[in-house]
Amino acid sequence: MRERIVFISPPLTLEERYGSLGKGGANMPPIGLLYLSAICKKAGYETFLIDASCPERPFDRIVNEVLSLNPAFVGISAATMAIASASRLAMHLKAANSSVKVILGGPHISAVPEMTMKRYDSFDVGVLGEGEETLIDLLDALSNNASLSKVAGIIFRNGRQLIKTESRGFIQNLDTLPLPAWDLLLPFELYKLSATRFQDQPTASLITSRGCFGKCTFCDVSVFGRRIRGHSAEYVLNMIGQLVENHNIKSLIFNDDTFAYDKKRLRSICSGLKARFSSIPWSCSSRVDMMTQESLEMMRDAGCFQIAYGVESGAPEILKQVNKNISMEQVRRTVAWTEAAGIRSKGYFIIGFPNETQDTVQRTIDFALSLPLSDFQITFLTPFPGSEVHEIAKTTGEFDDDWEHMNMWNIVFVPHALTKSYLIKKRNEAFRKFYLRPRIIAKYAKLLLEKPKFIPLLFNDFISFVKMVRAKPAH
Repeated sequence: MRERIVFISPPLTLEERYGSLGKGGANMPPIGLLYLSAICKKAGYETFLIDASCPERPFDRIVNEVLSLNPAFVGISAATMAIASASRLAMHLKAANSSVKVILGGPHISAVPEMTMKRYDSFDVGVLGEGEETLIDLLDALSNNASLSKVAGIIFRNGRQLIKTESRGFIQNLDTLPLPAWDLLLPFELYKLSATRFQDQPTASLITSRGCFGKCTFCDVSVFGRRIRGHSAEYVLNMIGQLVENHNIKSLIFNDDTFAYDKKRLRSICSGLKARFSSIPWSCSSRVDMMTQESLEMMRDAGCFQIAYGVESGAPEILKQVNKNISMEQVRRTVAWTEAAGIRSKGYFIIGFPNETQDTVQRTIDFALSLPLSDFQITFLTPFPGSEVHEIAKTTGEFDDDWEHMNMWNIVFVPHALTKSYLIKKRNEAFRKFYLRPRIIAKYAKLLLEKPKFIPLLFNDFISFVKMVRAKPAH
């Protein structure tokens, strides 16, 4: 057995993730770290994984958990809102054991590597982009005291100097990766999910493809790029089989950006699900311009009960501005098809884009209410580092470029034509008008009758909802 590495998903409370909706928030297993753990195990490294947010526990206890394993390497993956927590964790670990090498990966370091390493000196090396192949090369180099300058896809410290090596290409065949190291996780039952996203417990979340061909200005694709690469249907079904056999999984969430991107692959996955796992319900996300009635009926027959669509805005000029490349008619048609097929549809919306006005915000809310959606979510524009809108936001409104607050539920950007209090007011109004309609209340009543075990979860969701919509925005 080679040296020991401990992977950590940094601690974040549900309130830090979801703001006032914290009690109704969800946490998921860190799928990226499960892939990295699996490849490290395959390479012979003694591998451990700690999800510091599940269950939530005191910071000192998390530090002691890591130190008790006496690792040579600590790998931390962090999104933008978790980067400060990751740095704090790294700082405490290095203060207790200066020899440990702290390696940072994830979307934030990939988007702004130099800025992150300059701001947080507790990280020794940053892994940029897709991490599996890079990480093994890096660990081998560190273990053998070899030069890091020959490891593609990293940024590291050489004294007070930062050195960024050449970029590494994407993994072309994702099936060459070992199955995620589910065995390193705590029981799936410990993870908290939104009652609308699953049908039974325990539930597992999967990512079966990487990349997104969309050019939306508010997204950062620095980790996986703009070309979609997917596991084969056989790999996906084998992954599900392992979860069912070894972890008694009874419900699935496919967290791909666009699960239905390849009709042939989708057909093979649905056929396999129906033949091998006919009792497993599942949900996914997709684009409205990629769905057909045939696909929806096939997905329903294979167990799909919900599809989430990124609609974003009800104003065509805003959709054009942010390069969403969908039309109002496509949204209406696909949502209607989805509901007609017997699948719940969820719409994701955003308000507060650059050049947004009171008129475009109101049209977005009106459009959402006009659709036959079963579920609805509206958040505030967050100009994440690495996204095109991050630079646009600096000149089109009031922008608080505070990484810790970038969770889509806090307001960090207010366009010139609007105010913070107005955005909060309209967000609350939209939630209230959508969910307090008889049609939606009836749907949730039916859900509770069918699944009474959801009552505690829905109660938490309801309490968070009431607190949010009743709160008066500060002026």
